[in-house]
Amino acid sequence: MIETGPRPRQVKFTVVVQYTRKTTDGRYDAGRGQKIGVITAYCHNQSGNKRPAWAQM
Repeated sequence: MIETGPRPRQVKFTVVVQYTRKTTDGRYDAGRGQKIGVITAYCHNQSGNKRPAWAQM
């Protein structure tokens, strides 16, 4: 048997992307012809849905 090193670790991500003129709550409006972009990512199989320390991006 060949030793290949430690087993790869896995994280289950969900990414939510919003690209629009106004936020869903109506609080922010970029103005006519402008856009607001937000990307949010969650790590599902980690405590608090936060990125584990070993997963540097």
